Amino acid sequence: MNNVLANRTMEERSDVNLYAELGNIYHLLEKEVTQLNPGCNRCGTCCNFSTFDHVLYASSIEINFITKNTAVPDFNVEDNVCPFLKDNQCSIREFRTLGCRIFYCNPLYKEVLCEMYEKYYHMIKELSFKYNVQWRYLPFLDHMACWKSIS
Repeated sequence: MNNVLANRTMEERSDVNLYAELGNIYHLLEKEVTQLNPGCNRCGTCCNFSTFDHVLYASSIEINFITKNTAVPDFNVEDNVCPFLKDNQCSIREFRTLGCRIFYCNPLYKEVLCEMYEKYYHMIKELSFKYNVQWRYLPFLDHMACWKSIS
């Protein structure tokens, strides 16, 4: 019994460290994007993935970060709209994925933001090796659909 509790505690500490490092990565990204200043009017248009013929991908680390911090609302994957879009605002802004943090409607920044995405994607992927977390990188809505019945 004590081993089970010790393992759980180690696992919980590992999760805390993992998500603290993910938060640090997001913070570094935020600083870099702020300096670039691609502009965002927070209209929620980017959350309607069909508008940009866009598929948002996310890692299992990011999905777990979201689901540990918020309930996944019921939604229809076929709508191709983020289930966390509420009144044209992101309801999980603090927990949103790398793709959400780096996608801007302004096409002038597309190339530089793609390069930035790759940089931070690899940093997040490294966390999976460091913390021995299975790396899965799938469409966000498909990931979330697996969690909506659990929440």
